[in-house]
Amino acid sequence: MNVPFRIARRYLWSRKSQRLIHLVSGISVFVVAAVAAAMIAILSAFNGIEDLVEELFSSLDTELAVLPSEGRTISARWIDSLQAHPGIAHAGGVLEQDVVVRRQGEPMVCTLLGFDPQHARYTGLAERLIRGATLRGDTLGMPCGYVGLGIARELRLPFEADAAVTLTVAAPKRGRSLGSMKGRSFIDGGAERMMVSGRLPVCGTFSINADIDARTIVGSLGFAQEVLQRPEAVSRIEVVPATGWNQEQLRAALDGALPPTLKTRTRREKNALIHATSRAEKWATFAILSFILVVAAFNILAALTMLLLDKRRDVATLTAMGMTGREVRQVFSWQGLLINAVGAITGIGIGVALVLLQDRYGLVRLEGAMVPAYPVALHATDVLGVAAVVLGVGGTFSAVMVAYLVRRMVPDAG
Repeated sequence: MNVPFRIARRYLWSRKSQRLIHLVSGISVFVVAAVAAAMIAILSAFNGIEDLVEELFSSLDTELAVLPSEGRTISARWIDSLQAHPGIAHAGGVLEQDVVVRRQGEPMVCTLLGFDPQHARYTGLAERLIRGATLRGDTLGMPCGYVGLGIARELRLPFEADAAVTLTVAAPKRGRSLGSMKGRSFIDGGAERMMVSGRLPVCGTFSINADIDARTIVGSLGFAQEVLQRPEAVSRIEVVPATGWNQEQLRAALDGALPPTLKTRTRREKNALIHATSRAEKWATFAILSFILVVAAFNILAALTMLLLDKRRDVATLTAMGMTGREVRQVFSWQGLLINAVGAITGIGIGVALVLLQDRYGLVRLEGAMVPAYPVALHATDVLGVAAVVLGVGGTFSAVMVAYLVRRMVPDAG
C-alpha cells in the first residue's frame, strides 16, 4: 500500500495532542457533508419540478406534433393521411386561438383549445379535471367545454355537479383580430358585430398550473372550427407512436416524408424556454453551492496547518529516514482528500436518504397545491456529479495548499 496514504489514514483517526485539531477537522467534515447533502437535495428538487412541469404539459399535448412551417394553420385533411402511417397509433387535430369568453358582465380574453373527444384519451386532461367534471367512458364529454380553474373563478362559475352553465365564446370575423377591436364596447354591440360567437355548455373545470388555468378553455374541434371560421383547418396535429415505434423513430420517419410546408416538434421543444430556465436555475444553484466548498476548504486548511504543527517531529523523523519532500506533501494531501471524502460520503448518504424519504413519505407537504408534497427525483448522474465536484474541488485545493504549507513550515521537506 502507498506509504504516504497509510500515514495519512493513521493521522486521520489517531489521537492528536490538541483537541482543537479534532474540532477543526470535525467542522471541516461537517461543512463538506452539509454542502454535499444540500447539493443532492436541491438538484433532486429541481429534477422533481422539471418532471412535474413535463407531466402537467402532457395534460394538453402529446409528445409529438406536426405543424405548419409557416402560417398558423394546416389542412385538416392531413389528419387522415397521418393516421394511415404505420408508425402512428393516433393522429388528432388541434385548433388553438385567442377568443373572448363571457358569461355575465365584462368579457375576458382566453385561449380556446379545440380537439376531438377521442384525442382526449391520449392526453392527461382527464386526470386534471376537478369539481363538476363529467367523463363518458375514456373520452371527455364533448361538445361540452372545460375551463381552467382561474377562468372559473374569474367568471364566478358554480361548481355544483348539476349546475347548468353556458358560456358565450366569440372570435373576430375573418380578416380581423382582437387587437383591431380595441376600444369598442361589448355592451352596445360595437365589438360583437365584428365577431362570430357560439354557446358552449361547461361540463367541468380543470387545474394544471396557474398560467394555463387562467387562460385556457377546452372545447370540441368542431366547435372551435365553427367559432373561428376555419372548418377545414387545424393549428397542429398531435400524433402518438404506434406499438414498436418510439418518438425518435417516428419523428425521423415523418421528417423524411412530410413536405417542406410541414414540420415536427416535440413537447419539450414547444416548452423549451421553460425547460431551459429550469436547467439554468438548477446549475446556477449548483455553482453557488460549489463555491461554498471553498469555505470548507479553508476549514481544511486550518485543520492541516494545525496537524502539520502537531506532527513536525514526525515529519523530521520521516525526512531523516529518507522520505522525500514530495512524499511528505503527499501525506498531508491525502489527509485533506480523506477529510473531503468522509464529508462527501456522509453528505451524499444523508442527501440521498432525505430525497428517498421525501419521495416515499412526502415529508415536506404543499397544502392547497396541485401536488400533495414537494416533488423530487433522484438521478444517478447528479450523485456522481456531486461526488466528483466535492472530491475534485477539495482534492485540488488541498494539494495546492499542502504544497505551500510544507514548503513554508518544513523547509527540509521542500
